[in-house]
Amino acid sequence: VACQGTDGAYSQLACDKLFSLPEIMYCRHFEGVFQAVESGLCRYGILPIENSMYGSVRAVYDLMKDYRFHIARSVRMCVSHTLLAKPGVDFSQIREIYSHEQALGQCSEFFRTHKEIKASVCENTAIAAQLVSQSDRNDVAALSSKHCAELYGLNILSDTVQNSDNNYTRFICIAK
Repeated sequence: VACQGTDGAYSQLACDKLFSLPEIMYCRHFEGVFQAVESGLCRYGILPIENSMYGSVRAVYDLMKDYRFHIARSVRMCVSHTLLAKPGVDFSQIREIYSHEQALGQCSEFFRTHKEIKASVCENTAIAAQLVSQSDRNDVAALSSKHCAELYGLNILSDTVQNSDNNYTRFICIAK
């Protein structure tokens, strides 16, 4: 099953809900998921297509017109973002937060109240957590899942950063 991102990505969590013991191939970009399915490298691909708070995942919709596939299944998942940083880092030190543009949008109220913190877009929330864990900086954090805190050895600075607790993303499972 092709998923965009890396270990801990919400797409991987959706994949785990749809399949028991899937063999996952991670792709750097959404297009890689489409290409892996179209070429036969993977039988299925998992993609986020819409979020209850932030709307359509435009990049995925833009790619849908370029590939031949069908939707085999879908799953709606509650998405809960947490603010993650290296052990020993305090919230007052944070000057930049990495995450996917959808997650940043779903936490827009947090950024309105913390104008001193820069939001930086990266490929997905799990990659954001991975970047923070590998960074030499102590002023960066990631908006990601609680699962990624454990996976990448990060501490949870806050679990109340998203605009609403009623935050759901619909993922589709595509096939050739």
